[in-house]
Formats: sequence, C-alpha cells, structure tokens
Amino acid sequence: MKKTIEPTLLDFAILGLIQDQPLSGYRIRKLFEETALGNYSSSPGTIYPALKRLTKLGLIEKIAISETNKSHFQITSKGILILKEWFVKSIEKEDVEKKTDELLLRFAFMETLVDKEQKIIFLTSFRARLKVYIKELQKYYDQDAHDMPLHGKLALQHGIDSAKVTFNWCKKALTKLT
Repeated sequence: MKKTIEPTLLDFAILGLIQDQPLSGYRIRKLFEETALGNYSSSPGTIYPALKRLTKLGLIEKIAISETNKSHFQITSKGILILKEWFVKSIEKEDVEKKTDELLLRFAFMETLVDKEQKIIFLTSFRARLKVYIKELQKYYDQDAHDMPLHGKLALQHGIDSAKVTFNWCKKALTKLT
C-alpha cells in the first residue's frame, strides 16, 4: 500500500510565506533564519528538501523570473486549498495542550486567505479550549502541587500563566477583529 505524504508543519510555514508572493529558495531560507520561523529550522538541509517535497505534492511550483534569470517558488491552487483547510480545521484539546505554536502560526498566516467570520470562529474556539485547559491545570495544581518538588510546581505555574496570557491575547485579538 502506498503511503500518503502529508504536509509537515514546516511545509505549512513555507506555504504561508509564499501565499502572497513567489520567493526564491534562498529568500525562504533567509526568512526562516532571520525570524521566529527559525524555530522550524533554517538549515538548507531542511528547507530545500521541503521545497522539493512541496513541489512533488503539487502544492508549489518553480517559476523562472526572466529579468533575474533565477527561479522562485509560488503556491499552486492545490497549495492554497490545502493551506485554507489547515487554517480552518477545528481546534482540538491536544492542539491547545501541545501545539499552541502551531495554532499561532495558523493564525499569523490566515490574514489574506480566510474571511473575518472564520478568523472569529478560530479565535473563539481557541479561547474556549484554553479556558477549559486552564481550569484543568489549575485544578491539578490545587490538588497535587503540595506533593510536587518546588521546580515542578514552578514549571506547572508557568504553564498555567502562559495559557492565561494566550487566553487574554485571544480576547484582545477578537476585540480588534470585531
């Protein structure tokens, strides 16, 4: 049975970067190197294989730029469709618990491809999931923190505080959108 290749988080970040304008492989790599996207790797050994994979999947294509004699990568209509689906997929409990960076990446790139209503649904869902998660963490802290070592308590408190900051950010972002 042939294994289906699914886009990775790095792939989605690349698609997000080129959704509005074609970019060279070098420029894509430099954007990863010079911005917070570097968390996903700016290594040529990571970026160029991802570009090859995205091309193979039909999500991007290489185009020649006549005035510079260089090539750039641009997103295809299939790539736009996959990117939109990623933007609007439902937010699950695990996303809030373990993939907050991915949720923020989705939000950061959805500005031009997703309508206002979908952005509001995304933020409302994100906020609702965070509210439940914060309550669960706080309950766990209240019940079990007395048995934890100091550093464990402090790390758990950091998790609670971080989730609260993200919750408040969701509220602010919703206010700006509405």
